[in-house]
Amino acid sequence: MPLRILSYNILAGGEDRIPIIGNVIQKQQPDLVALMEARSRPNAEALAQRLGMSLTVGEATNINKDHVVWLSRLTVIHAENHRLPTLAKTLVEIEILWDEIPIGLFATHLKAGQNQESERHRVAEMEAILGLLHGRKNQLHALVGDLNTVHPTDHPNVTEYIAGLKAKGEQAPNPQFPREVIPLLLKAKYVDCYRTLHPITTGYTYKLPAPALRIDYIFASSSFAQHLYACDVVTEGDAERASDHLPIWAEFR
Repeated sequence: MPLRILSYNILAGGEDRIPIIGNVIQKQQPDLVALMEARSRPNAEALAQRLGMSLTVGEATNINKDHVVWLSRLTVIHAENHRLPTLAKTLVEIEILWDEIPIGLFATHLKAGQNQESERHRVAEMEAILGLLHGRKNQLHALVGDLNTVHPTDHPNVTEYIAGLKAKGEQAPNPQFPREVIPLLLKAKYVDCYRTLHPITTGYTYKLPAPALRIDYIFASSSFAQHLYACDVVTEGDAERASDHLPIWAEFR
């Protein structure tokens, strides 16, 4: 059977946007949903109930309340919250059975900030994550989430990004600097699901208000990527106003 995974930063816990966030997710009919910035447990529970999915909450550090959660239509046979010391938030692991095959699914939200200092912190975060994932190398698995970094071959819409930040009254650093996080994943043989199937399309997932950066990803282990069937970013309908991020999904068969 097909397996569809969706990753979505819902912005500040979803606030009063939970109904339209639910509409966006429901329209995609995912089997599994990773949510970033899930600050409100009641909101996460409301989404799980609305979608008929189970809820696994990964609480972030005591300082950072941007929790990461998994919603699942499938039975979760194992769940673990990896609050690694290096992580700004956390790494949440669940394991499900797909046609009797155990699949490991990991969701995270790396440190924010489009500057070199933040990228160095994200490199340390990813090195810690890859150290943990190394123990899962013989299992089909995927890493999804808001990685807050740009693929080195992508082309951010710098003009739109800077204008959007200035309109929000925020400091506007230029997001063009050496990117080191995604190369770590590629070197470890993880497959960027979106870029594999869309080698040219921008695939921007972060908007302020217009899409300008691709920072949300679904990476599959090389063995799991052999089952990759489709991957796309949701841009239409309620997705335009539900969050400052657009959700990304991948389907495996």
